[in-house]
Amino acid sequence: MGNPPPNDDSASAVALLGGVFDPPHQGHIDIGHSALQLEAVGEVIWIPCARIPHHKSSPVAPAEARLQMVERICAEIDGFTVDDVEFHRQGPSYTVDTVRSLSQRFGDRPLLWIIGADNADKIAQWRSAEELWQMAIPVVAPRPGVAAGTTESTALVREDFPFIDEERWQQFLRWQLPPASGEISSSEIRSRLAQAEEPRSVIAEHPGIPEILRDFLLQGGWYHTSSD
Repeated sequence: MGNPPPNDDSASAVALLGGVFDPPHQGHIDIGHSALQLEAVGEVIWIPCARIPHHKSSPVAPAEARLQMVERICAEIDGFTVDDVEFHRQGPSYTVDTVRSLSQRFGDRPLLWIIGADNADKIAQWRSAEELWQMAIPVVAPRPGVAAGTTESTALVREDFPFIDEERWQQFLRWQLPPASGEISSSEIRSRLAQAEEPRSVIAEHPGIPEILRDFLLQGGWYHTSSD
């Protein structure tokens, strides 16, 4: 199992896996499974981003299609659920707004926001970071091959969070995910499909594309322009 939970009321902690999911892939699934290995976590809630903040690149697949892909994954795997909370708000989808809404819903239950290791050095600059990280605990998904419980796996720097006290920082450190499997990225999948002369073959053979999504991706055609 994962690291022991903190010494708080963590028996019903809520793990939150937010993302653009353009498309969702096996790496996301593996991270979700890692979260389920934490003793205090019985459920991972996937939260697809509805509208990307304006300073970021727009997704390739439309929001509804990305939501449907996540719904298909969560319907197939025990312990995974999907929440479309960001589809019920106007304007860009900011994490702090989502966490504020979920904090009201879940009350005192600890909220664990899963962060990819490649974003860990940026989260202290996210919108309303002080409010956000008082409501939720960032839990970094370590890169493949990095052992849990090491400095590298934590990937958070104390000096980046001057707005939290030491007790809160220790909670950040206590919650760590066990390492997931090999590196897979949505951008690599999109690139492969955009360049593919036979997208059906890429979709069928790519280890990062879950079987449950293969027909949906092929029929949707969001990531490839050639026909097969």
